[in-house]
Parts: sequence; C-alpha cells; structure tokens
Amino acid sequence: MAINTPNAATECLYSVLRNIGPSEKFFGFFPPHGKRLACGEEIAVWGDFQHWLNTRPTPDERGRRSFEEALAGVNPVLVYVKSPAVHLFDETTDETKILTLNNGSFVAADPCWGTYSSSSSLVCN
Repeated sequence: MAINTPNAATECLYSVLRNIGPSEKFFGFFPPHGKRLACGEEIAVWGDFQHWLNTRPTPDERGRRSFEEALAGVNPVLVYVKSPAVHLFDETTDETKILTLNNGSFVAADPCWGTYSSSSSLVCN
C-alpha cells in the first residue's frame, strides 16, 4: 500500500519508493518532514524524487547522503520502484505518449491523464 496514493489519472506523474528492509524504518528525507514505512510499504511522491531532494538542501547534503545509503549502502533498505513517466510528443502523429515497460520491452502508451492530440483536443474560444 502506498502513502499519498495518486489517483489513476495522475499516477504516471509520481515517483514510488518502497521499504525493503526487514522492519519498519523512519526515512527522514521523505516529504514533508520524514515518513515511517513498514516493511514492504511504499510512498508516492509528486514528480521526480531526486529533483525534490535537490531543491531542499540539508546541512552537508545529509538528505541526499541518507537517500543514497538507503538505496545502495552496505544493507540497502529502499528501492526506487518507479519515477514519473517520460512524456514524448510525436510530431508525425500529432500525439503525446509516455514511455512504458511491458515484459522487458519499451512501449509507447497513452498518458495516465488521457490521450492528447493537438489537432483534435484544442478547445480555445
């Protein structure tokens, strides 16, 4: 179960991280003031988590160093499940698609927020 679970129409705009440690752990670098996650519990963070962390510096880069240690330290306790989707615009088809992974292959799919074609969706008055 994810904390701050986004709805289906916006889920591709979030980063998701999971506690893989053997027990509950407090992660001080999660917004807004740290979060305690049970083993297997996930947190969804709006946007790219690394960007979020970079825009909120801590003394001696403590937040970044703690994040790196949790991911790749001697005893990793956190995995980066997913980052926000890459949105691409195809000028030939006049559509925006996102890059997804399906059974080990990269696939273009409609964005989570719906299909977009600039020629058919424009509704300006």
